[in-house]
Amino acid sequence: MLGASAVLAGCAVGVGFGIPLAPGVSLSVGVGSGGPSLGLSTGWGPLGAGISVNPRGQLVGSAGIGVGAGPVGVGVGRSVVLHDPQQPLAYALPEAPAYDIGQPGDPVAP
Repeated sequence: MLGASAVLAGCAVGVGFGIPLAPGVSLSVGVGSGGPSLGLSTGWGPLGAGISVNPRGQLVGSAGIGVGAGPVGVGVGRSVVLHDPQQPLAYALPEAPAYDIGQPGDPVAP
């Protein structure tokens, strides 16, 4: 459950659950103020981390801490958008300035 709590994509408040895939790894489904999300999560003791994707295609990384008893748990976490396909790349190269290179036979400047 902790992994599901941590993988709610950028949500302030949300609810989710995890489906165990292997020891320590869960398929997490959550819904919160950021909308629904689907991801993979892992945890060790009260700590959890996960990565998810929401319907807008945003890739979100999350980490959190929580407690649980049986199938029910509660946790708090922090999320950050790792990739947003709707946003332009921040490191795009600027356009090269246009220079007049002249014509064949023009004199060469010293």
